Amino acid sequence: MKLKTLFIILLFLTACVAQAQINPSNKKELKQYFKNNIENLDPIEGVYDVNIEGNGENAFTSFPTESTNETFEIYKDLSGDYKIFEDENVTIKRIGNSSFYNYNKVWPKSEATISKRIELIDDVVFNVKWSIPDRELRYSLGSRYQAGFKINYAFSFAKTFPDPSVYAEKKKAEKWSATGFSINGGYVVTNYHVVKDANKIIVQGVNGEFAIKHSAKVECIDNNNDLAILKLQDIEPRDIPYNLKFSVSDVGESIWVLGYPLTATMGDEIKLTTGVISAKSGFESNISQYQISAPLQPGNSGGPVFDSKGNVIGIVCSQHEGTENVGYAIKASCLRNLIESSLSGDVIPMENKISNQSLPNQIKTVQNFVYYIECSR
Repeated sequence: MKLKTLFIILLFLTACVAQAQINPSNKKELKQYFKNNIENLDPIEGVYDVNIEGNGENAFTSFPTESTNETFEIYKDLSGDYKIFEDENVTIKRIGNSSFYNYNKVWPKSEATISKRIELIDDVVFNVKWSIPDRELRYSLGSRYQAGFKINYAFSFAKTFPDPSVYAEKKKAEKWSATGFSINGGYVVTNYHVVKDANKIIVQGVNGEFAIKHSAKVECIDNNNDLAILKLQDIEPRDIPYNLKFSVSDVGESIWVLGYPLTATMGDEIKLTTGVISAKSGFESNISQYQISAPLQPGNSGGPVFDSKGNVIGIVCSQHEGTENVGYAIKASCLRNLIESSLSGDVIPMENKISNQSLPNQIKTVQNFVYYIECSR
C-alpha cells in the first residue's frame, strides 16, 4: 500500500471532523507572526520540515514503508496550547519549563485518542510515532474494515525557522545571577540592576544551605545609586556579625570582596578577591562610589565590600570594561539613606564581631550571610 494512499486515508479520516480555524488564517500570516514575535516564541513554535514514514499491515502481511516530506507549522493558539497549522485535532502541551511535551491527537466522531510524550532536542528536532486507533478505523471504514488492519506513522520534525540560536540567546537572557548580603530583619541588599527585570528572585546560601531556595521580593529600590533591598519571607532573624561603616574610607585602605562570580564555569563556591581603595570617587567621578582594585566578574554585583576590620564599606556595582582590576562599589552611606527613608534604622547591623579576627576567620564567620541570588523572567 503506497504512502500516498495511506495519507489520503488519514486526510479522509480527519477532514470530516475538522474544527473551525482560528487566527492565523493562512501560512503567510503565520510566518509573519513568527518573525514579529521571534524573541518570545516557545521553543517548539516554528516552521518544520517533516519526514513522514508510513506503512500499513493486515492480518496477513505488512506493506513496505514509504516516505514523503511536508512542511508543518506549530504555533501557540488563543487557548495557550500549541497546534499544528491546519490540523486542529492535534494539541501539544509543554510540561513545565522542560524540553518535554505531551502530543495529543483526537478523532472526535469516534472519540478515539492517542497521547505521546515527545522531547524537543536542542530546540530543533523531535520525533513522534503513532498508529490510527483501531476504534477510529472501525468507525470510519465500516464494512471495509478488516481485522488486523493497521496504519502506522513516524513523523520526524526538523525546524527550519527560526534559527536555534534565537533560543540560545533567549535562554541566556532569561536567567542570571548575582550576589547579595544580609542585614537585620530578613532583608538582603543587592543592586537595582540585578532585580530590575526579574519576575522571580531566588536566594540561596542562607545559613550556608544551598539546597534550600528562598523566594524574595523587592522591598525598596534606589535607582540612582543602583541599590535594592529584598525581603525574605521565610527565615528567622539572625545576629549579623558585621556592621556598616558610613564614614568615607581613605585611598589605600585594604578591602576584600565576597561573591558568586561566573558560577557556570568557576563553580558555586563563594569567592574571595582582595585589593585596595583606589579612589574615593567612582565611574565618571561619581562621589557616591569608590573605585576599588579587587578583581570583579559578572555575578559579583551586589556583593559586600569589607575593610580590614570587617566593616561593610560598600556594595559592588560594576567593573570597568577594557581594564583590569578596576571596579566600583556604592558607598555604605547610600545604603543607609535608602534604609532610613524606606524601612527603619533598626535593620542596620550595628555590632561588628569580627574586627579582631584574622581574614580567614572573618570569611568563615560572614560567608553564611553572603547569598547567591538567581533571577529570571
